[in-house]
Amino acid sequence: MPNPEIALIHASCDEVSEDAVKWAYKVGFTWPTVLWPDWEAVGLGAYGAFAGEIFLVDSNGTLVAENEDEAFARIAELK
Repeated sequence: MPNPEIALIHASCDEVSEDAVKWAYKVGFTWPTVLWPDWEAVGLGAYGAFAGEIFLVDSNGTLVAENEDEAFARIAELK
């Protein structure tokens, strides 16, 4: 069951939206995608993240987990 307390955003390394959408569709991503050139504009650059990394931030933008295990453990606490 989806958790309304969590929103996932895919930070794509693609610079062309059609490429990002094609890849996201292929792998079954259904959440918003932010293209590489837009990372700074939406604040993703503040976390020093790069493709393949998982960071969890709260609604204030505070970093609460810096890897997949930590992120999913924190998410599980919200259930």
